[in-house]
Amino acid sequence: MTDVRLAELVTFTNGSSHPSEGTGFTTYGANGAIGTSSRCNAAPHTTIVGRVGSNCGAVHYSEARCWVTDNAIIATPEPGVNPRYVYYLLKRLDLNRYRIGSGQPLLTQGLLNRLTVRRATRPEQDSAAAVLGALDDKIAVNARIAALADELIRARYREAAAAAAASVPLGRVGSLVRSSVPAGRIGRDENYIALEHMPRRRMWLSTWADSSAVGSAKRRFRSGDVLFGKLRPYFHKVGLAFVDGVASTDILVVRPQEAAHRGWLLAALASDEVIAHASAVGDGTRMPRVKWADIAAYEIPWDERRARAFGEFVAPLAERVAAAATETRTLAALRDRLLPTLIP
Repeated sequence: MTDVRLAELVTFTNGSSHPSEGTGFTTYGANGAIGTSSRCNAAPHTTIVGRVGSNCGAVHYSEARCWVTDNAIIATPEPGVNPRYVYYLLKRLDLNRYRIGSGQPLLTQGLLNRLTVRRATRPEQDSAAAVLGALDDKIAVNARIAALADELIRARYREAAAAAAASVPLGRVGSLVRSSVPAGRIGRDENYIALEHMPRRRMWLSTWADSSAVGSAKRRFRSGDVLFGKLRPYFHKVGLAFVDGVASTDILVVRPQEAAHRGWLLAALASDEVIAHASAVGDGTRMPRVKWADIAAYEIPWDERRARAFGEFVAPLAERVAAAATETRTLAALRDRLLPTLIP
């Protein structure tokens, strides 16, 4: 097979600044989806490439029309080229290695246009895109399951909390785990969760790394503990751990006083009210941190009967999300192994 310049397969254009406010279309920046807009500047089945920053070259795909900011590049397939193949081709190229500049790394259209790739026939493109796309479609379904479970639990908690006749300090429902472990006693293959592994306003912790690069003391946690990001708490990073491991010291590890109260503890810590309180009482201006004592003293709605019933409601949902997260990791690993084979 002959090689072909990327410019013969894809047209690259920079995005536009200042998307108009609204909710009709997803807005993409250098690192993926960052919000919504009332207008769009990219067609369906568009690939978006991060243009600036340390993660420039990150590749994202939008099934629907979207708005792409000027921090990213719109990759539009030429006629006859499979759009999803373009997405996987660009992922395969590991574009970050072609960045220029040090202070503000950058990718340019000219640089991308000059890259050469193996020429693939349309049937080859369709075959690769179908296999890899099927894996990513199932991963997307699993992500949707997690998002819907999150929304449902929040809604049910609001209902139950509104009906509760009493309140208790949050520290009566959960306690802080203070188990610190020095770096030398952390196994390289232990699971490690840092703030960057915790999604914003999502109560499931389905992403983690190994501890091979850990160089300082961490906090031990167990599956079923609730992790609360104490650094800049307004980022709303709170979630349930699905595995045992160690966490950054910028994360509070909170364990339910009773297993039956785990669901209530999770929903309370992840609620907008607790996050607002933590954000208001955090120490520091540029990098505020909240103390466990201030969270533990915060009064949350309480009803023993409702809390136990709520826990029974949350438990199977959490198990379903955990199973989906495990499947997603397997599917992602398979996709990443197949990518260089299907797109040499």
